[in-house]
Amino acid sequence: MRSRLLALTLLATLSLVGCTSSAPEAAPSPTTAPSTATPTPTPAQPVAAGLVVRGGGIELYDSDATLIGSFLWSDETAEALAVLELAFGPAPVPGVREGDGSHYPDYDTYDFGGFVYGTAVGISKPRTEEFLPSWVNVTTGSPINGVSIYTVDGLHVGTPLEQVLALLADPGLTRPAWQGTAYLFDPVDPTRNSNTVSPVVDESGVVVLIDAPRFSGETA
Repeated sequence: MRSRLLALTLLATLSLVGCTSSAPEAAPSPTTAPSTATPTPTPAQPVAAGLVVRGGGIELYDSDATLIGSFLWSDETAEALAVLELAFGPAPVPGVREGDGSHYPDYDTYDFGGFVYGTAVGISKPRTEEFLPSWVNVTTGSPINGVSIYTVDGLHVGTPLEQVLALLADPGLTRPAWQGTAYLFDPVDPTRNSNTVSPVVDESGVVVLIDAPRFSGETA
């Protein structure tokens, strides 16, 4: 942070005291006014332009493709919301998605209007040890608050199946989903089963949902 100091120096006027037979009095020493600091400009808030859904988490970029925020699925809720609020504005009042009582906990859900962030609540172990500590669902292909949403491969809601298949590394990287077929991209660890991001294509032949993370070892 740069700050600039403006110093104002005042020179005292030298004057001689009236004539006497004695030596003139010494002129007063020049005095210096205290320096005055100018206010430090507040740094401009970065403006988000694109949000990338990845197998390992979320990345937020400005219009110059500079990374301005990110979080992993295991990061704390406050960290994730700080990034999402930078992208979409103030977080909405959360809803609740109930878990199954065994494999999945309850989740607080934040719906930003076509982008839902779910975060595990009431868990007893660290988030880094939770199977699904958080997740996102994207159901809109339109920008939210001016921010476009896509995968690292450039896929988004509305992308045709032909483009999805052209970018798919392995035809076997598909899984059934209740909306249609999930195609697995951007694995965290390509050498083994790991979290991915999955565009889901329905019977109309276009992506209707971007879901992450989806574990590649899941069969449904």
